[in-house]
Amino acid sequence: MKNIIMTLLLIITSGVSQTKKNPIDKSIEFIDVYKNQLSERGFTIGGSYEAGFSKNTHGGIDTDGTSNKQRLTLNLSLSLDKLIGLEGGTVFFQYQNHHGSFATDEVGDIQQFDGLDDPEYNRIHMFWYEQWLFGKKARFKIGKVEPKSEFFGPIYAKNHLGFSTERSPTIGHGPPANSVNLFLYPTKSLEFGFGIYDAAFNEGRDENDFRLHSLFSSPADTFYLAEGRYKWDSGRFMAGYWYLDGDFNKLDGPGTQSSKDGFYLVLDQMVYKENNNKDDNQGIGIYLQYGYTDEDISSIKAHYGAGFQWTGAIPSRDEDVWGMGVSHVDLSSDNTTFRDNYERAFEVFYKGKISKNLTLLYDMQFIENPSGQHTDALVHDLRVTFSF
Repeated sequence: MKNIIMTLLLIITSGVSQTKKNPIDKSIEFIDVYKNQLSERGFTIGGSYEAGFSKNTHGGIDTDGTSNKQRLTLNLSLSLDKLIGLEGGTVFFQYQNHHGSFATDEVGDIQQFDGLDDPEYNRIHMFWYEQWLFGKKARFKIGKVEPKSEFFGPIYAKNHLGFSTERSPTIGHGPPANSVNLFLYPTKSLEFGFGIYDAAFNEGRDENDFRLHSLFSSPADTFYLAEGRYKWDSGRFMAGYWYLDGDFNKLDGPGTQSSKDGFYLVLDQMVYKENNNKDDNQGIGIYLQYGYTDEDISSIKAHYGAGFQWTGAIPSRDEDVWGMGVSHVDLSSDNTTFRDNYERAFEVFYKGKISKNLTLLYDMQFIENPSGQHTDALVHDLRVTFSF
């Protein structure tokens, strides 16, 4: 992995220093011409390849190992308006392949410091049909959906690597699953979202494959979501409630509980905008998060998150992003394996756009009390992303 990254950096630096386009840029331009022609006919294709390298240099469980992980994503979107004249209809398919080592085994944190730090999989990540209705006052989506693509995620935390910034770790849903979703837009400022998701993962079914399991077949655990959003010119506020129907073992001894639920709050706010162009995102955006659930059956009972990202902080680097954040969780007092009652992660990152299709991100996190039982850890991440 080190050799791959060094090779990429050499290509980047040599390409930036020359005004003449290199063969890679020419090939990308050639592909883009055909992508545009396909898009005009209703077919939108794209994807990305992400390569991540992680190293724990202090504390945690182990500082000897390193982690290399890669994820390939391929997307295909079909505009049914252009293809068959069905206005507002879209079919979307996304394939993902992920492999690499699991860095959390070295750090021991409960919040998952890197969203790319997943078990290996080769799967249909999403496959859904979406339809806008009533003059775009309502939207209906059915199929295999990643819940965080529609719910709970802060806008101004999307470049952070910490998984808790993508969704509060108190929320009890797992991987993408078959679902039915309805979104209502009664006014320009007010939105409501509702979702019913298959939660068979809670009974041990592996969703990381090419099967599309029925929402209503056995095993029949179900995840419900309701979210309200209020938007204004420079930000938005979201409040959500979730309910997971299934059996859960109690942490403080024998016995089970037939369901669990919780709620979450998210605030996004642009506090500084470099210019008045509404399509230009240069400036500083902040986010605040809160989540809560039942500590009798959940190892994390409460989550607090806050941070910012600054796009275009350096003159002439308008698309670069740097940011900082903190994510704190209160751990369940009913889980006797915890020596301390909290874990807290501090994160700082810089994401540089090297070319139209290539970005390089460096991320550093200091994690206090990983999983409430390990010494403080210092973790470094390098992420290279090629989009096409």
